[in-house]
Amino acid sequence: MRKNVLKVFAASAALCLVSGLALVNGGAGTAKADDGVICSYDFNDGQIGADGDIFGNSAKLEIVEGMNSTKDGGNGTDGSCVKVSNRTGYWENSTFAYKVDKLNREDRYTLTFDVYHDNTDKEDTYNTTNRAVIVHTMPDWGQIGQPKAAFSGSWVRMSVDFALKDVATNNDFIYIEFAYPEATDKNENNAYKDKNTETFYIDNFSVKKYVAPAEETAIPEPTASPTAAPTAAPTAAPIVIPEDEGLEVGYEDVVKGVTYKVISKDAVTVVGFDEAKSTLTIPATVMLDEFTYKVTAINANAFKGEDIKSLTIGANVKTIGKAAFQKCTSLKKITIKSSAIKTIGKNAFKSTAKKVTVKAPKAKKAAYKKMLIKAGITKKVTVK
Repeated sequence: MRKNVLKVFAASAALCLVSGLALVNGGAGTAKADDGVICSYDFNDGQIGADGDIFGNSAKLEIVEGMNSTKDGGNGTDGSCVKVSNRTGYWENSTFAYKVDKLNREDRYTLTFDVYHDNTDKEDTYNTTNRAVIVHTMPDWGQIGQPKAAFSGSWVRMSVDFALKDVATNNDFIYIEFAYPEATDKNENNAYKDKNTETFYIDNFSVKKYVAPAEETAIPEPTASPTAAPTAAPTAAPIVIPEDEGLEVGYEDVVKGVTYKVISKDAVTVVGFDEAKSTLTIPATVMLDEFTYKVTAINANAFKGEDIKSLTIGANVKTIGKAAFQKCTSLKKITIKSSAIKTIGKNAFKSTAKKVTVKAPKAKKAAYKKMLIKAGITKKVTVK
């Protein structure tokens, strides 16, 4: 199996927001060659691509009227998009496909599209409603850019820069993959094993010649006035970050050897180790860039099989995913500071040490012991 790692699940968050994406001359979905546009489809003309360059591979593609992306200023109901359904294969090849015969292997391009889904039926399985959106070439399985998270009920724009020569040796098609987020499993032999045939939607699909960002022009330092009298510096007002700013949902970063992923405007989940260690402390909060987030969840399979001896779970953790600490055979000391844990996934603590001591909040001792035993920890566990 090829290696697919959601290392930076939304590192492609620095998107190139393509405005308009309107069809320009030359028939359905085509554009002038001199503006660097290979294709630009908003699907409002009722056509799915042109000259057979877009098709469904083991999937049905159809135009849906009265539904469109909100990423280009639309209201979600004032246009059309492509519905991808009846996916009969696995996530990786049952999908929306683009034929690359108009692209030169040596040239660099920017691929942009919007994706949407409203699937929630696996929320209990993965402790999230997100799906993994990945772009790859066929038949060589070269991955383009980084995977991106698409949460239920919201349009997400994905933009990646690439040259075919850097992706694979032989290319016929580009596929947009849509999978369950099990790709976060660190064991690549288990990654993506859960078949996904759910329906999803694509809008504003475009391929353009890559344009390098303009270099920033240095602004000269102002010349100080020789006659200006010195004045006391005013007291700086506290910086208030607006609620609509912050890191994009799905963004990942590493802090003290542990990888965290943004799941809302004020919360992150723990993905796993970036640098393995025997003592693991999951904090109540963590700072990514200049933003502080509560650590509210631990992903499924996050530390499966790791050589952890001592574990501290922070005060804001609410959910622990399935198999999160499974096969951590050296784990014998656990401190739980949170009083808000609602779920501990199946086998989360299965095959940990035969003798485990757990320190938990007094009011939660009985409840947590029951949850831990159900999650696979030894029945001889001591909770104090």
